[in-house]
Amino acid sequence: MNMESENNEKNPIGYLFGTISYTSPNDIELFVKNMTPEQSFYLINLALKYSYSKGVFTLEESELISKSLRYFTTDESNNG
Repeated sequence: MNMESENNEKNPIGYLFGTISYTSPNDIELFVKNMTPEQSFYLINLALKYSYSKGVFTLEESELISKSLRYFTTDESNNG
């Protein structure tokens, strides 16, 4: 008996930025097609944090990115 079919859940075929799972290439297409501004900001934030965790940026670049993210996050919380 296959537990997967019993729960009607598919196993992910991959993860975006180590966090967001998808079960088919079509999942990504649908997400991109229907993405909101809030989701796009979240993805940029997630991508930057993921890249940092993989050692993609220098210390100086990380500092600039961190400052930029705080700027937008603080700006959003002050306007909301």
